[in-house]
Amino acid sequence: MNGKMLRALLRSGNTQFAKDFADAARQQPQLSGRATMVWTRGDGKPVHYRRGTTDLGLINSILLKREGAGEYWLPDEVPHGTILDIGGNIGVTSRYLAHRFPKAKIHTFEPVPTNVAVLRDNAAAVSSVTVHPYGLGQENGSFTLQPNSDDLRNQGNFSLTAQKEGVTGVQVEVRAVADVLKDSNITQVDIIKIDTEGAEWDILSAIPPEVLSRVSWIYGELHTESIANPTAFKLLDYLSQWFVIDVHKPLQKQNFNFDACNKAIAGQFREFRRRHSKARF
Repeated sequence: MNGKMLRALLRSGNTQFAKDFADAARQQPQLSGRATMVWTRGDGKPVHYRRGTTDLGLINSILLKREGAGEYWLPDEVPHGTILDIGGNIGVTSRYLAHRFPKAKIHTFEPVPTNVAVLRDNAAAVSSVTVHPYGLGQENGSFTLQPNSDDLRNQGNFSLTAQKEGVTGVQVEVRAVADVLKDSNITQVDIIKIDTEGAEWDILSAIPPEVLSRVSWIYGELHTESIANPTAFKLLDYLSQWFVIDVHKPLQKQNFNFDACNKAIAGQFREFRRRHSKARF
């Protein structure tokens, strides 16, 4: 048993998941099909994943880290009545947030059909998650997304902004953010998690300012890799009107994580931001 497999076994308590995790890390493309693991340290319910893919890495980094060290951990005191999970992928983050904030209403948005199929199964385990099988943007339309990675394991990584010649894409539906909020009767958003492979500016800048300016916390990943006209720093400048922003960008990586805490509550969470940014990043 190698080190990766042993660590995954200790965290998950599931032998099959530990083996799949180690095999996926070694890039074993012959692995196929779906499997489940019971999230024993969380809600005690099955989590669905695709074998041989980066789904296992998501589960490891979001669900299996120790309390307080997970990628999307926030203190109880952060307002969390309504949460938007934008770029829901297979629903791992939504499951985590539903467990972390059991009274919250969580809306998860994912346009890629192959992701949505797994996302629906994972969201079915909790009643507080509403699945929206489309993407968000500035306007309604149908768009072609392309794989944003040459890694065969990364089946969930599709982008509108990183287009390549000769690559087959997938047609997806995108809806205007303002329309979706209105139709869903969402007037107050407390937390936004976003990871949309370069579309972060298009989405967040389309949220009505009267809604965006009252969000307590925004966090996720910003993308510049393989994108012709990256807008990550443009977005951070825009958000700085209302938020104190923490960024971690390693020199060797183009994509990077960020946290944006509303200025109205930033003083309350100054120490948490200082300590947790080190743990998260």
